[in-house]
Amino acid sequence: MNNFVTYSRMCYFRKLSGHISWHQRRYRYKKKWAVNRPHRTPSQLALDHFDMFYQPVFGQKWPSIRIALLTSQKYCALVNNFAESETVLKLQQLGAVNMADLARKRAGNISKSSKKTKLKEKGSSLKDEMSGAQTDQFNEHSLENQNWHKNDNLANDGGSREHAENENKGKLDDEHFATNRKETERDLLSGDSDLFTFVPAETVYSEPELLQQEEIKQSTFTPNDVPIDVIPDKIVVPTNLQVFVYPKGEIKDFPTPQSDKAGLLGYYLMDAASILPVIALNLEPGDSVLDLCAAPGGKSLTILQTLLTEQILCNDQSYSRLQRLRDILKWYVPSAVQTDLQICRRNGTNYTDPSFSKVLVDVPCSTDRHVVTADDNNLFKPGRFSERLQLPNLQSKLLLAGIRSCKPEDSIVYSTCTLSPAQNDGVIQATMEHIWKETGVSLAVQDLSPLRLIFRDIFNFVDCRYGQLVIPSLMSNFGPMYICKIKKMN
Repeated sequence: MNNFVTYSRMCYFRKLSGHISWHQRRYRYKKKWAVNRPHRTPSQLALDHFDMFYQPVFGQKWPSIRIALLTSQKYCALVNNFAESETVLKLQQLGAVNMADLARKRAGNISKSSKKTKLKEKGSSLKDEMSGAQTDQFNEHSLENQNWHKNDNLANDGGSREHAENENKGKLDDEHFATNRKETERDLLSGDSDLFTFVPAETVYSEPELLQQEEIKQSTFTPNDVPIDVIPDKIVVPTNLQVFVYPKGEIKDFPTPQSDKAGLLGYYLMDAASILPVIALNLEPGDSVLDLCAAPGGKSLTILQTLLTEQILCNDQSYSRLQRLRDILKWYVPSAVQTDLQICRRNGTNYTDPSFSKVLVDVPCSTDRHVVTADDNNLFKPGRFSERLQLPNLQSKLLLAGIRSCKPEDSIVYSTCTLSPAQNDGVIQATMEHIWKETGVSLAVQDLSPLRLIFRDIFNFVDCRYGQLVIPSLMSNFGPMYICKIKKMN
């Protein structure tokens, strides 16, 4: 009986012309590779990309950075100066420290004389390197010319006849090549050339290989000898800015902020490294500020909390992100203060009027922390490949618009939340080189090393070629955040 049941499961009945027959079932099927292959999520693709391009840049620091990116980040509590005053006391009772106060105290202890000397040496180093390189190049060229004339003299004075004949033959070959080249160009212009005659390429690349080469090109940064001046800068932490964080190594979450009687929340939770671009602006009373890529609004809110600005224009091209900015302003800023703030939905690359004393260009980037932890709205989705490749170009255009919108003798701060050298120093170099070659505008990079000094107890910094980079770690899991400051000289 058991054998019959087993056999019946392996077979099925078929009735044809009144006859019943047994047919064995077929369980074998062809596996489809596209369906059964392991599926890699966008976050896994992003992590593979970072392992390939970031590990050579950061070396031994990369394993620590990698783990921190995959771990929940730490937040700071930006105190809302428009809400009730008990917020500071509540945060102190939680064990948080005011990192703005610590920075102000450390800034006061830094010796101004030693700082200026150090920055001046750094500011002139690039000029000395370039002038030295030009001198070496000139000397090498002169030496080659001397050797050339020396060999000519030897040939003319007592050199072999064969050498002279070869030299004459080479001249005739050059003349023949030039004649043929002119004839070929004339045939191409006249249309008499054979279009089916071609010179085969040495290497033929497939479309995926070309895309891979383009990705490598857009993900790497090669320093060039662009004549960029580096000038000293003084960092002043605004007195009214209050930012609380938990000490290094302490992993705690801030409780949800409570609203006061007016319905305003006491503090805003954000990445503490996002405060640094606003501090780098060195805001002064009466400044007019352009936040070129303002949404979702954390940095715009930080600018308002300094209580220094006279006018703020918050621009963003995304309607949904601007809606988040409006919500933040509704929860944190009274209606009377919002009248000094203007919200605009416009393509940031179209700004050209130099009417702002300070410009913040916090550009869209690869958002490293988000793309390795979430698949939603991930830039490493296969369908967004071309968008990712165009990021440095878009960032350079936005920075160029920010420079155009800034008044002479004032400053622009460029920032990203990525570790990518191509999107950080690479964009600075490309934009400065373009302005140097195509316009008469004079620019200089302002040295932000004082920023690293006064916040060294809070963040882990890496000194880049043109700016400062906050790298995440398990002990201080803030960032990544890149900051570079540019002064418009004329």
